[in-house]
Amino acid sequence: MAMGARGATASSEAADIVLTTDRLDRLADAMDIARWSRRIAVQSAVVGMSLSLLAMAIAALGWLPPAAGALLQEGIDIAVIGNALRALRGNPATELQLAAGTEQLLHRFADEHDQLRDTIGLLRTAANRVAAGPDAAALASLTAAHTLLTERILPHEQAEEVQLYPALARPLGSGEATATMSRTHAEIQRLSDRIATHLALAQSAGAIQHDQVDDLLACLYGLYALLRLHFVQEEESYFTLAEDDTATGPPPRPAGTQARKS
Repeated sequence: MAMGARGATASSEAADIVLTTDRLDRLADAMDIARWSRRIAVQSAVVGMSLSLLAMAIAALGWLPPAAGALLQEGIDIAVIGNALRALRGNPATELQLAAGTEQLLHRFADEHDQLRDTIGLLRTAANRVAAGPDAAALASLTAAHTLLTERILPHEQAEEVQLYPALARPLGSGEATATMSRTHAEIQRLSDRIATHLALAQSAGAIQHDQVDDLLACLYGLYALLRLHFVQEEESYFTLAEDDTATGPPPRPAGTQARKS
């Protein structure tokens, strides 16, 4: 197995399967696709050969004229090819059935991610200001970052926790499927509370104190990185479950897998 996004060409050529994204969890999707494809291939081969042998036996007994036998064989070939095309749709047993309300929630929170993705850079900007020197500009930048957290980011994360995650529990099979993301929400809240504490201390003192700088930088840079990672994880794990509103064709097959060319 090779990781195709950043892996070497040599490893991709030598591997039996290539994951076109650098995510090991896509191996499960690859295995599902492989099992389903093999099942359809074996089914098509067995049914096609059985029907052909049956037709040959009937023809050998003189009950099937040559012209009719040729047409029958063509019909068998078409039926087998049509059955093999079922592999393109993926295994229906692995498809998630989302309620209309759940799909609307996914679209709603995906839109909010699009709006918030660029704004979280304010956290890094505030950290850079503090690192440059705990002056009045740094305090103003920290205040703006805290306002972003309290007015937009934290309400978004809390709404996901109480609205989206419970709605996803049933299609995903268990509430444990979102447990990791819930722990990330708790960490986002913890870092935000520490930033709020530092801001309150700085405002009461009139400026950011030098003994606050190290922990404040850790909170701001850590929260910025955590939010970026969290957004990507939710988008890849959950938001892809909903059909794209702009899509004109059927839903795509699971992404991130590519069979090796023979």
